Amino acid sequence: MRAPVPTPSLSDFVDKLLLLDRSFQQPGSGGEEHGFLEKLLVTADTAPVLLSYVDSAGRYRFCNQAYERWFGEKRELILGRPIQEVLGEAAYESIRGTVQAALSGQRMHFERVVPYRSGGTRMVRADYVPHLLPDGRVAGFVAMVEDITELRQGEQARRDHARAERLYAVSSALSQVLLPEEVARVVVREGAAALGALSASLALVCEEGTAFELSAAHGFPEGVLNESWRRFPIDTPVMYREAVRTGRPVLYGNLEAFLREYPEQAGSPALLGRAFAALPLRVDERIIGAFGFSFEHEREFSSEDLQFMESLGQQCAVAIERARLYAAERQARAEAEQLRDRLAAQTALLETVLQQLPVSVVIAEPGGRIVRGNAAVETIWGQPFVASANIPEYVAYRGFHPDGRPYTPEEWPLARTLLHGETVVREPVTVIHSDGSRHQIDLSSTLVRDAAGRPVAGVAVSTDVTRHHELQEALRREGDVREKLLGIVSHDLRNPLQAISTASHLLLSSAVPLAPPQRKWVTRIRTSVQRMDRLIRDLLDFVRIRQGGTLPIQRQPVCLEEVGRTAVDELQEAHPRRQLLLEARGETRGEWDPERLMQLLGNLLSNALSHGSEEAPILVRVAGEGTQVVLEVVNQGTPIPAELLPRIFEPFTRASEGSNALKGVGLGLFIVHEIVAAHGGHIDVSSSAQVGTVFRVRLPRVSPA
Repeated sequence: MRAPVPTPSLSDFVDKLLLLDRSFQQPGSGGEEHGFLEKLLVTADTAPVLLSYVDSAGRYRFCNQAYERWFGEKRELILGRPIQEVLGEAAYESIRGTVQAALSGQRMHFERVVPYRSGGTRMVRADYVPHLLPDGRVAGFVAMVEDITELRQGEQARRDHARAERLYAVSSALSQVLLPEEVARVVVREGAAALGALSASLALVCEEGTAFELSAAHGFPEGVLNESWRRFPIDTPVMYREAVRTGRPVLYGNLEAFLREYPEQAGSPALLGRAFAALPLRVDERIIGAFGFSFEHEREFSSEDLQFMESLGQQCAVAIERARLYAAERQARAEAEQLRDRLAAQTALLETVLQQLPVSVVIAEPGGRIVRGNAAVETIWGQPFVASANIPEYVAYRGFHPDGRPYTPEEWPLARTLLHGETVVREPVTVIHSDGSRHQIDLSSTLVRDAAGRPVAGVAVSTDVTRHHELQEALRREGDVREKLLGIVSHDLRNPLQAISTASHLLLSSAVPLAPPQRKWVTRIRTSVQRMDRLIRDLLDFVRIRQGGTLPIQRQPVCLEEVGRTAVDELQEAHPRRQLLLEARGETRGEWDPERLMQLLGNLLSNALSHGSEEAPILVRVAGEGTQVVLEVVNQGTPIPAELLPRIFEPFTRASEGSNALKGVGLGLFIVHEIVAAHGGHIDVSSSAQVGTVFRVRLPRVSPA
């Protein structure tokens, strides 16, 4: 049952009693300090509130009948006892400061929850009125205490009911929207209404966690929240930042407190109201943003206010997260539909391409079941496509190894790929068509894996290479004939050339001197014989290399400078109108084949004589560099075309530009390359109008291990 509220007349009555008491006492009268007051208080014995008189020692001198109902003791047992003994230590500690203030002469009024000795608590409203003597001393105080527990509970119940209705209204409004932007608008509108706020705003943390994005606002004048408020750094000094950083509500009961924290916002048109609050929006221990409010008047935020705001924030956070998930699911569904459409289109395109391919393609599942084959299967294999259910059923396909053995099902490349993960590249297989014709095919297979590396399919591709094999065989036979012919011709030409060379030598060394014209003719004959001998020697070396052999070399101590000088002197004698120079530096000795080095230098110098400028000298440079010796042959003239450089050392390579066309059969530089390779060296060429054409040979001094 709710205790009645004390009327002002009761308080006035007590004030009049105290005034009457002072009128009956004179300073220094020596009378009892509170006896008369106690007698006067008896008239209020039946008051519906606790009414008592406490002396300056803190002891009860009077208490009305209500004390018996509150504490369950006769008044006679209460009088004369200290306050803490009657109320209990816990209750006394809660009012100690107020008692001391009343005994010091201050009139006190308070409302608070007080725990009592008998157990439980009471919400009380109390007035302590000091009893002042004429000389100013405090004789005690009159206490009026009212139990307002039920009153406050009723008021709280009404507030809770109102807040529950407001939360329900918010929940109802949120249940009718789905998209994030719609939810944000409802959240700020309904949130402001539920709290009686002047304005409300919602800022969410972006996915990267580096900025706030203002999702919605309510109660602000048009145009106040400009573009700078749409997205701003997460460390901007605003209430949202503190709410997100601390995970707790941020409250400012007045404008002065707010501006102490955020002075830069003074005068901002977006600053509305006199009190402010920001709530973190939390979902599963994750803070997704903050909810901001401003209030028209200054206010104190009670624990009930805070609890209500947190409930509202939680409800809104869940709604926002739900809307986000819905939007994400909706987008994912749309993307899945688009992906399905693209996949269907790509599958159709792939099927079309697969059927048009000139090669046979067979696709099998990891367990071995063949699920697809294109139209080329029947053309290449000479039989219709067979969708085998497993690897043993691959017996439907017939083929033979190069040695004539038939393939077993497990030997097929596709089966080996599926069983062992083997990748097969162009394995030769012979198949026999229904008309009895034999065909050669190249068969390849590999696994297809998903993003996690799991096998999802095996693919076998076969190509009919019968015509290719036939052409290769024809080319091989043609090459054999050509190389045999070259070998025969080059070998048989050496005998008559040897005879011509001997005769020219005898004529030049005859005891009977030749006339100058005769000597000139014989010298030309001898030069041509030497050139033909080099060509025949190159041809013989080429045939040996093409038949699988290597250039034989006989290593012995050699001075490359001396070899170079001999080669230069011989060719200078044969070409007296051209200038050939030799430069040497450093140690140029090593272990090489001197005959092959002469052949190498002869070919390089002949190439330089054929293509170099007749007005410019040909330079041979020999330099010792540590463990190798470098030989360079340099000539001036028209540069070698850039497109020819990469294949200059290939056999039968010839230039094709007018008067600079390569002479001979195009084997000289090929033989040079092979001689360098046989010695474990390296050769390269560079050619430009500024520097000329430079062939650079690097030879290790000793044979590589």
